[in-house]
Amino acid sequence: MSKSKRQYRGRMEIAANILEIAKAGSRKTKIMYRGNLSFELTQKYLQQLEGLQLIEVETSNGDTVYTATPKGELFLADFYELQKHDKIADNKKRILEGALIAHTP
Repeated sequence: MSKSKRQYRGRMEIAANILEIAKAGSRKTKIMYRGNLSFELTQKYLQQLEGLQLIEVETSNGDTVYTATPKGELFLADFYELQKHDKIADNKKRILEGALIAHTP
């Protein structure tokens, strides 16, 4: 099965995207545009990530900045590791399926 050009993003991928954008500290607008998210989804995920202590919020001079916490960066590292293993598993699956098709009478 081939993946379409517009692929559905799961909750983990959206959370990881937000954390990646917020690693160096980002305002909500930057997270929303770079993450390709609606205002409502951005708001929902930022609240959730803050509640899980994966992101911290700092306000100074009227600007609110979101930054990934060490726990958030650990989440990112685990997410990237999982993606790596998922790609390896997908490749092996394709090889095995190809072998079955090639040897089907």
